[in-house]
Formats: sequence, structure tokens, C-alpha cells
Amino acid sequence: MASTNLRQFISLLEANGELSRISTLVDPILEIAAITDRVCKQPNGGAALLFAQPSGSYFQVATNLFGSQKRVCRALGVTNLSELTVRLRSLLDRIPELDIKSLDFQISTLPEFSRFIPHATTKPDAALIEMDPLNLACFPFLQSWPDDGSADSHQSYITLPQVFTTDPDGGTQNCGIYRIQLRGEREGAIQWKAGSGAAQHAELYRQAGKTMPVAIVLGGDPALLFSAMFPLPGDLDEMTFAGFLRGAPLATVSCLSVPLLVPMGAEVVIEGYVEPGDTVTEGPFGNHTGFYSPAAPAALMRITAISHRRNAVIPATVVGPPPMEDCWMAQAWERLLLAFLQKMEPSINDIHFPFEWIFHQSAIISLENPQPGMVRNISSQLWALQWFRSARVLLFVPADAEPLTLSHSAWRAINVTDNSNDIIHDKTTGRIAIDATGSRMPQPGVHVSDETAALVAGRWKEYNLP
Repeated sequence: MASTNLRQFISLLEANGELSRISTLVDPILEIAAITDRVCKQPNGGAALLFAQPSGSYFQVATNLFGSQKRVCRALGVTNLSELTVRLRSLLDRIPELDIKSLDFQISTLPEFSRFIPHATTKPDAALIEMDPLNLACFPFLQSWPDDGSADSHQSYITLPQVFTTDPDGGTQNCGIYRIQLRGEREGAIQWKAGSGAAQHAELYRQAGKTMPVAIVLGGDPALLFSAMFPLPGDLDEMTFAGFLRGAPLATVSCLSVPLLVPMGAEVVIEGYVEPGDTVTEGPFGNHTGFYSPAAPAALMRITAISHRRNAVIPATVVGPPPMEDCWMAQAWERLLLAFLQKMEPSINDIHFPFEWIFHQSAIISLENPQPGMVRNISSQLWALQWFRSARVLLFVPADAEPLTLSHSAWRAINVTDNSNDIIHDKTTGRIAIDATGSRMPQPGVHVSDETAALVAGRWKEYNLP
């Protein structure tokens, strides 16, 4: 059973010995991030961290909550991430003929999916206290890396926000994760990517000449955080998808000052408006790649209301050179993406996002019974999808090439590929696909015979080896 809010999840981790409490005074400017980075580099992702005394604030900070495969499973209420593939595949199998261009509509109209549409409640969230006067500076938001925000001397960021927007007609809400730079007590800069749901909504408000309402949620059900992180097809509703993941619809409540709905159970809700074309310089920012993204224009949000739990826990993530927490979180998307890909192309057996490649949408993909020309056709199909449009490298191996790891697949790529035929270069974008399936020049691999392997296993103690 998945936790229904951040507080329950933290209690679950602590009960299972997966959370470390830091009771000493710790600075949210650089120090918390440095501690988190060091823990993330430990085997299997290290422990989740709860900082009880961030300096300058009476709120707590939690980091690395989802920084292991076990904790990602706990967050989504599964024992193994492969269960996500099975569940989504079962849903997609109800679509007679999948059309990627209208996949969001095809999924949303399935009764097995639409039954998870969130339920709006009329009562306010009694656990939340309205802040007066408004003051974003009282929260222990982090500076992760030394040059973060240096272009305009605003170094603190909200790094795990669920940002809610909708179009000017009040249609289906979008929920995405975008970094938010603090710019004083009542302003923040939101860096939403071009083409994202929020960016599309912002453009519609610009065209209409209207002010755009925005709500930022911290905490709540972990399933929604993951749903907001996933690049779902089209305009598929993240809150309904979160309900699908958790097996029950979310409950939502109206905001105090903007016409948006947010989920119950949040730690903090920040509301405000963005004026069309009103931007400020945000950045640089140490991002997922392990390098700084340059300073760039970002939407300026003016805050109109803040509500929070009395003893709110501020969830934060630190991104940078892998392995980091986000690498483990993306494994959940990897398993869901496999279901989409197998529905589109049944010859795809598995997919793996190496931690070192993951945020360039690059992947290792295994194929059943690969044939000459198959990789060229499949890579072309994948590059046309939103999920692989920016993929710098797609490396294809046969389904029996186990384990599906970067190390093993790189070994195959060097030793099996024919460079004159098996490296496919998309000259327009610079993307490449590597056919390491061996389909053109199959070579038998060396293996210990089953008989010898059984003999050695049976006599292993005799060898006096560890």
C-alpha cells in the first residue's frame, strides 16, 4: 500500500530503517546539498535524509527521499518496478489500435483509467494555515551549487515543486516539475521548458492578453510527484495518472486566491500570477547533467497566498553528477515507457537508461530476433516520439544480451558493430543509433559449458576461494 502523503512516507521510511535524521544545525545554503550529494554517492543510493534544524527556519527539510530503487517502490506501492510495466500494459491492451498522436485521448477515455479522475472537495484542507504576512524567505529552500542564481544574486531554489496551471478556458490542469528561483519574500522565477504543459498554457495566456494563475504544491502524495515528473503522452492528466498509479483517485481542494485545484495533504501551497511576457533572468543552475545550465529568461510569479502545515517538511532534491536521487526516480518512468514501446513495437524486449546518459533521453534497447535493417527502422520511429526526440545515443542489443547495463552493452558495441554499416547518424540533429545486435555478422559468444559450470559450482568450497 502506497503512502498518501509525504508525512506518511517519511514515517514509513523511518520505521524501516531507511531514513537518517540530522538534528544538528545545518545551513540550507550549500551545506545541506553537499551532505545530500555525498550520501547519494553511497552504494544503492544511501539513506533518505531529514534535516530537523535548517538554520534560519523553523521548518524541516527532507532530501534523497526517493534515492533508491526500494524507496521508489515504496513510494508507488509496488514490490518491484516491473509491476508498473504490467499494470500499464494491461491498460494499453484495452486500446484496439494505438495511435501515438491521440494516445492521451485514447487512454483518458478508457473507463479503467477515467475512474481515477480526482474528486473535488468543498471543505478546505484543515491542516493548512494561511500565512500572513506572506514571506517565502522563511522557508529553508536550498542553494545546491556555488554558482546557482549568480547572474542575478538569487541563489535559493524550490527543487521539488508540483506546478499547477491551466489554459485560459479553465480546461484540464497540467502538473509539472519546474525549478523555481526565490526572488524575495513575494516573488519567484519559474523556468518551464519550451513545449512543456505550463509553457503552452503561458503562450495561450499571452495570446489572450490575460494574467496566468499558478499554484505550487510541496509534498502531498508521492504518486503525484512521480506523475508530474513523467513525460506523459500529450495532454494526459497528471492527477488522474497519479490516481491510476496509487489505485485510488486523489482528493482536490480549491486554492485560496487563484482559480485552480490542488491535491489535499500538501505541506505547503504557494499561489500567484504570471503576467504575459513578464520575465527575469534566472540561473545559472547546476542541473541533471552535472553541468550548469546558463542563465536565461524565466517567468516572474507574484505571490498572492501561502498556506502551510504548522510543522511543514520541505521536500527538496539535489541534482548533479550521477548517481543522484533523480536517477532512481527515472527508473519508474523507464518501466512505464517499456509498456508504451512494446505496444508500439512488439520486437522491443527491454529498455535501460544508464545513469550516465539518462537526462539526454539516451537508452539501451534490446530487441527480440533482430534482423538486418531493423535497428534503422526502429530508431527512426523512436526519434519521432517526444520521448526520444533529444536522445543523443540509442544503443541496440539482442534480447539475450544480459545484463542490460552500460558496461556490458558498451563491450558489445565495440566488439560486435561494423562501423561502416551499424552506426546510424541522423545528420540533421547529430543523433546516432548503434546496432550492436550482431544481426549482420553474427558471432558466437564464448561461454562456460553448463556441465563445467555445474562441476565448478559443486566443488567451489574445495578451491578455498571466497
